[in-house]
Amino acid sequence: MRRCGESSLLILLARYLQEKGTPRNRIVMANFESSEFFDVTDYRSLTAWLHKRMNEPGHYYVLLDEVQLVEHWERAINALRVDADVDIYLTGSNAYLLSSQLATLLSGRYEEVNVYPLSFKEFMGYAGLSDRRVGLERYLRFGGLPPVVDQGDDRQLAETMLSGIYNSVVVKDVAQHVQVRNMAVFGDVARFLADTTGSSVAITNIEHRLASVHRKTAGGTVERYVQGLVDAFLFSRAQRYDLKGGAYLQGGDKYYPADLGIRNMLLDFPAGDFGFALENVVYNELKTKGFHVRVGKIGTVEVDFIATKGETKLAIQVTATMLDENTRQRELAPLRQLMPQAANEGLRRMVLTYDTVGLGAVDGIEIINAIDWLME
Repeated sequence: MRRCGESSLLILLARYLQEKGTPRNRIVMANFESSEFFDVTDYRSLTAWLHKRMNEPGHYYVLLDEVQLVEHWERAINALRVDADVDIYLTGSNAYLLSSQLATLLSGRYEEVNVYPLSFKEFMGYAGLSDRRVGLERYLRFGGLPPVVDQGDDRQLAETMLSGIYNSVVVKDVAQHVQVRNMAVFGDVARFLADTTGSSVAITNIEHRLASVHRKTAGGTVERYVQGLVDAFLFSRAQRYDLKGGAYLQGGDKYYPADLGIRNMLLDFPAGDFGFALENVVYNELKTKGFHVRVGKIGTVEVDFIATKGETKLAIQVTATMLDENTRQRELAPLRQLMPQAANEGLRRMVLTYDTVGLGAVDGIEIINAIDWLME
């Protein structure tokens, strides 16, 4: 999503290349949001601009930021790939540079790098904080977008920044991509997903909510708006998976905001629901670390997350506290049913909690302090 730091990554890459001995004139860099490139509007002018800066034989590195602002940019990039000895790095806003579009434009000739808001560990370092509990409270409140973190504890500045980022994504990305005709309804859909974080969601649920406030909307429109929010990386979808049948289940997917600050801004910074917020942070952490994350269904119970990455397989329950015995047994029950998978497939089972006591292992299930896990 916007403002995660993709432009900063290109700047760091250019610096890294120079530190490794690449001559400055072999690094061709452009940010098309800059006034310097107002005349570079289509693939022909982009090609001409590149040729002027790549006028000698040899290898070049081309770093283009917000390339989607150039009309038919993909034609220039394809030609450059064919005509020159070059490594090409692109960033772009998601409405124009979505994975599905990239697959069509540059099929088999690119590798995608997703940029996320700061993880909790990155947040602690970036904000210069040492008290982890104080840091987590602030992280759960304002999220991990660098421009927001820069505002420190100033709630008013943080809220203003979050509102600006959200509106920028909606107006510049989502609204154009999915052709939003009713921004009020679209906002209601976004708030519904934010309000039901960690709960199963069906399109009909959203339809009924809209109808209850006299904004009756067709299911197809609601589904298009939801997909637009996912495509813009404001939300991520976790599908339900039948662990016994080995198949995805239809309907009832869960949606997690990519940033807690955006979620709280949409809901006017609600108090409470610490458990759902912690669950959201764990989900985002798994995504940041490259895991494929699903919601596990086994019989009549659910496992919050089944996460896989290569040979690593995790089954995770998330809860604010396990000090109450009934809560403890409820959280352990689904993981106990996964004992055969743990033995046969190397599945690591764990409960992540805010508790600092009662940690350890029970029936092969690890009970881990969530902050310790986030800081690994």
